[in-house]
Amino acid sequence: MKIFTLSCLMAAASLQAVFAQVLIAPETDMNSTVIPDTNTTTTESTTSDTSYSLADTSATSTPTILNSVQVLVDNNLEVGGANFPFIYLPEQRIALRGAASCSKLGELLYSAQSRSLPSVQKMLTQVAPNVTEFWIDTGASDSLYLTSCDTLVMKDGKATVKTGGSCLRLLPSLCSNVNVSGKVTVQTSLGRVTGARDAMGFRFQGIRYAQAPVGSLRFAAPVPVTTKWSSAVDATTPGNKCPQLGDLPGGKEDCLFLNVFTPILNAEDKNLLPVMFYLHGGSFTTGTGSDPAFNPANMASRGQVVVVTINYRLGLLGFLERVDAGISRSTLPGNQGVRDMLVALKWVQDNIASFGGDKSKVTVFGESAGGHAVRTLLSMPVAAKGLFRAAIAQSDPIDLPFNNVKTASTVVSGGAMTLLNCIDLACMRSKTVDELLAVQNTIVSQSIAHAPEESFLELIKPSVDGILIHNNFDQLIAGKDGGFVKVPMMIGTMKNEADGFLPSLGQSTPMPPTVMGATLATILGYQRAMVTIGYGLYPIDGSNPDGTREAEGLFASDYLWVCPTQFIAKAYAATNTPVYQYQFQRGYNPNRPSGDICATHVCHGDDVALVFASPSLMNNASTYPWTAADAALSRTVMDRWTAFATTGGNPNPAGDSNPAWPQYDGKTQSIYMFDTTNTVSTGGIRPQFCGFMDQAIHYDFQL
Repeated sequence: MKIFTLSCLMAAASLQAVFAQVLIAPETDMNSTVIPDTNTTTTESTTSDTSYSLADTSATSTPTILNSVQVLVDNNLEVGGANFPFIYLPEQRIALRGAASCSKLGELLYSAQSRSLPSVQKMLTQVAPNVTEFWIDTGASDSLYLTSCDTLVMKDGKATVKTGGSCLRLLPSLCSNVNVSGKVTVQTSLGRVTGARDAMGFRFQGIRYAQAPVGSLRFAAPVPVTTKWSSAVDATTPGNKCPQLGDLPGGKEDCLFLNVFTPILNAEDKNLLPVMFYLHGGSFTTGTGSDPAFNPANMASRGQVVVVTINYRLGLLGFLERVDAGISRSTLPGNQGVRDMLVALKWVQDNIASFGGDKSKVTVFGESAGGHAVRTLLSMPVAAKGLFRAAIAQSDPIDLPFNNVKTASTVVSGGAMTLLNCIDLACMRSKTVDELLAVQNTIVSQSIAHAPEESFLELIKPSVDGILIHNNFDQLIAGKDGGFVKVPMMIGTMKNEADGFLPSLGQSTPMPPTVMGATLATILGYQRAMVTIGYGLYPIDGSNPDGTREAEGLFASDYLWVCPTQFIAKAYAATNTPVYQYQFQRGYNPNRPSGDICATHVCHGDDVALVFASPSLMNNASTYPWTAADAALSRTVMDRWTAFATTGGNPNPAGDSNPAWPQYDGKTQSIYMFDTTNTVSTGGIRPQFCGFMDQAIHYDFQL
């Protein structure tokens, strides 16, 4: 008996040694996920096109290669609601190798206790519906994973634990997800990029997508990064934001970076996830893709999508042109910020598969000026061809048209050059960033006097340049000048979009009724303001101490956002291109002071938290109380955004108990109303008021 036992032990040891050799043999799939080996580190330098690096610092680890890795979380968007996160390794392996693969991530095989089974089965049904068995370890497996191993069995959508099975079968593995401070490296078309891992998935920040637009490249079209690098670059922290003033001034010209948030790495082609490409707002003069307010970790996790956020050039640095002064577009192209967006979208086409994304399933979305940027991309059927398949425009101030040559070249760029005493591009390139920002601020401050019909909110913005953009969006939808990018679109507004902008007109507190006429004249010009007052559709409630601002807010919301959005939706639907319209009747922004009119209204920007459920917000309860009702509305919103991206144009998630969202058409005019109880409205929004604007005073883009 002793001889038999000794023989068995020797055989087991020999078998274990063979398995160990298999485990440490490198896998050669160049699309593999790269997991740094924490036992061996070396300092590596970063190379790139020029003297600047492709990220802020260099990665410092020697990697070991694994195959596909997917982080799964039953994420209900509530505080502390990331339930039972685990990692799915779809590669089929014997149990010992599955355990070793988990170990490379600093994890163990998942214990799959009974309390976690509902969450586990929910996620596996979603991402691996055809897989029936997975390696786990409830503690009943033998320590060497040789003779008796645990598995989780899926049957008819239900998960059960099976113990005592053979360890030599080839099955996918489930790992724990508790060691969330590790790094991961992926192979892109240009070289390796190292990012970070957390409970929600993987994040890669500060990835350079174009050369630094400095020196001779200031005001030039972006130059994509094309030179390969040999050492992994560190993408664990955001890159520089673009120069700006505003609430958070600062930034550097070397700012063309993007960020990728993904729940999966090194996926097989059939498992690649939809991509959501976000464009930040900020009137084309402020903002950054790394703003914590729209950290997309929860969106990527819950929606099982890959989210990309980007920086693009802002202000004069992003929209300088002087065709009126004889400086050709071959020398000074204009729309530099728009060109940045196009290069970033092309980067996605070339590289997103390395981050688990499907380049054929890209949805562009953005809020405020980001929504305007989405409109801009839709207006470029040649330049944007094949770069995205669906679009979401949130709170785009659609009344504001693209700039014409007068505004873009003469008022904005010409005005700035005059203030700087510059007559050529060389002079403009010699100025400091601070000098450019100072004159930009002066030009914007004077904009109401120079071009009131175009500049109430965005003086600096994309222009009709005859190269990328050939006409305003309504004309392109009507079939003129090459048309538009015909993809499904989701578009909508907040109930009280304009109220938050009244302080920019000096109206931070209740105002006397006499101010109303001046406000209308500022937005419309004198003649159309008199017509509007004459129709009496926006009376001031004398019993309300804040009646003037209430009436002004209603008018400005209708004119700049609500009614032109409906006008465009109707025109879009008439081309037989799917369009879905919405309005938020409830938002999220708990930090409004009591005197702020938006403390009791649903204002511009109050949708951002509901779309993203940013962890930065949810982890700061003292400043941002996030209730179960907030989480419920956020789930409704986020699920529709990600369903739209996943399907390429249908915002109705499977198995959802909320009302179905019908496609908009000019007859029924169905609009989804996001609220504590979600509803579908028919017959359009505020038809009397929007009918007046459609027919009596028209919109700025029609003038």
